[in-house]
Amino acid sequence: MAKISSDITESFVEETSELLEQSKKDVIQLKNTQNDESTLQNLLRNLHTIKGNSRMLGFLTIEKLSHALEDIYKSVKDGQVKNSDRLVKLVFAVADKIQECVKSIKKKGTDENDIDLYLQYCDKLAAGELIDVELLLAEINKQGESDLEDDDEEDGGNVSDIQSIRIKISRINEIITAFDTMITREFHLKHQLDELQKYEEQTGNHELSKIRKQFESDIYALETSIFSVQEQVFDLRMLPISIVLKPLENTIALESMNLGKKVNCVIPSSDIAVDKVILEELGDILMHLIRNALDHGIESPKERNAAGKSETGTITISCVRETKNIELKISDDGRGLDYEKIRNKALSLYPERTDEITNMEDRELSQFLFQSGFSTKEKVTELSGRGVGLDVVWSNVEKIKGRIKIESEAGKGTSFILYLPLSLSTLQGLFVYSNQDKYLIPSQHIVDIIYRKKSEYITLQNQSYLKLSDQLIPCFSLSSLFTDQKGVVYQDADSILIAEYMEQRIGIIVDQVQQYVSLVVKPLPAAFKNFSILQGIVFDEHYDIVPILHVPDILKKFKSLRGYDIKKYEAATKKRTIRILAVDDSETTRTIERSILESADFSVDSAVDGIDALEKAKAKQYDLVMTDKDMPRMTGLVLLDNLRRMEQYANVPVVVVSADQSPKTLEEFKALGANAIISKADFERSRLIGTIKGLLGE
Repeated sequence: MAKISSDITESFVEETSELLEQSKKDVIQLKNTQNDESTLQNLLRNLHTIKGNSRMLGFLTIEKLSHALEDIYKSVKDGQVKNSDRLVKLVFAVADKIQECVKSIKKKGTDENDIDLYLQYCDKLAAGELIDVELLLAEINKQGESDLEDDDEEDGGNVSDIQSIRIKISRINEIITAFDTMITREFHLKHQLDELQKYEEQTGNHELSKIRKQFESDIYALETSIFSVQEQVFDLRMLPISIVLKPLENTIALESMNLGKKVNCVIPSSDIAVDKVILEELGDILMHLIRNALDHGIESPKERNAAGKSETGTITISCVRETKNIELKISDDGRGLDYEKIRNKALSLYPERTDEITNMEDRELSQFLFQSGFSTKEKVTELSGRGVGLDVVWSNVEKIKGRIKIESEAGKGTSFILYLPLSLSTLQGLFVYSNQDKYLIPSQHIVDIIYRKKSEYITLQNQSYLKLSDQLIPCFSLSSLFTDQKGVVYQDADSILIAEYMEQRIGIIVDQVQQYVSLVVKPLPAAFKNFSILQGIVFDEHYDIVPILHVPDILKKFKSLRGYDIKKYEAATKKRTIRILAVDDSETTRTIERSILESADFSVDSAVDGIDALEKAKAKQYDLVMTDKDMPRMTGLVLLDNLRRMEQYANVPVVVVSADQSPKTLEEFKALGANAIISKADFERSRLIGTIKGLLGE
């Protein structure tokens, strides 16, 4: 086994000791209550954790002992064994032996120990046989007398000698969240710095200039420190990927024997560190792919001989780091994918898609392997009955912001290639502009960026395509998701992102690709949880909120447009553009209001106070005005009074959104002609949209 870092060993030792102590408490609790299902589940979970961690790190003695205890309490759960004094004494003896092995790891780096006697007694008890636990304890005491002095010396440590402490992942996550809040507040400070600079330029105040420059210097020094410490906190969640990869050698050897196949496993050593959150999901993903390779890919020795191959197949798992991502490839030298078999199976399951499936290229057919319940295997084996469906793989890869690709050649083998981030704390992507709006598109699904003129598009059945590497790729304008343009290219678009999902590619046309970034992701505000095409928000270099697009849902929506007569669709669905002016001195409120209104297909401009609103109202006609009450320079009451004096706004609906709901304020707004008054305390998206649509007769 590869050398384990001291940090991982220390973490294992401390965590196992904690779990053992908790397990002892649970054992006593079960003895006293007999039928405490919650305690029993907790005990089994802790024993399973000790067993799994020991297996990953190659501490096989601890693995066997914890497995033995797990079997005993599974028998307790099934009613085959009762919670007795005899059981408690045996379990405590085994737990002490595990603790002894843990100390051995700390002192010698190994858990090797003679445990045959313990395993014999555990096996008998798990099978429901009677045991003489006192005889076992006497033998244990006899064997352990010579070790007592060494143990006493080990336990007499000094606090000053402690070089490390354990910290829960949940605590690290809390610290990361705290850093997100700090960064948000820092952005607000930078906003204030910008406002200060504007005021300085207007007044020419030199004293203010000195203060502003020092303020600016301090803020950027603070920013550097925050991001530096944040990066170090992120690193606390990073663990070497080898702790997940190395145990797979034993798994492949065991599973191949069960299937009667000869398989060699090749896993080159790797010191790449990955976020623990990703590693937790990666183990199951790799197990599914390995079982798939063993059951579907690698042939039997007889079949391999007939094909002129060596009787022994090979599964190779390699990992390469690329900047802030990794490429993990799981390859076998088996029979490869039978694409015609996949096509026929797909046709039988989805007869309504006959034309589409018949015309699909081999690469596109791979998408069906990730559909729930899809399998071309006629005979069910023990392994194929364990839930090896690749739909589980796909959903788990999506969960950790990854992407999966299949490469296969008949008779030569298949490779599953995973593209995964090193950490889920940050997101890599591209800032793009579409219709003057800015978005972040995660890079995990973007395979290429190309530039084309309108004359290079090919139009087939009212759909625009581009030819790329002998493949026709349908292209859609990103703005068609947010405006009336339903995918038609009306003007030259020089930037096209080639996105891939479920082995299908499309081109996303944008006005501009600005830059590649790596940023901390913040969750969507509660009001946008139901917007499937958005997956979060980030702050850009100007401290503005930028929504993150969810590429899989975007591709699904674009795909649904294919086959329609786009021009007829537009003519039937085109609506009048409704313009709304949102007035509030709070940037956060303006951002939320704008997002809600634009999500309902309204065109929105914003103003920072009453004076700014009046200037914009004179320059452009709005169908509705939404305003706060208390604002600098001009309040909402004065703004409403001025609007009603203007001929073009005499009858335009005005909605007041204010925290002040006193009877006096409500009477003043009503007297001036406010059409609706909404309390900020009761602010809800549905209520706001419903009120506006009611006033506009929509």
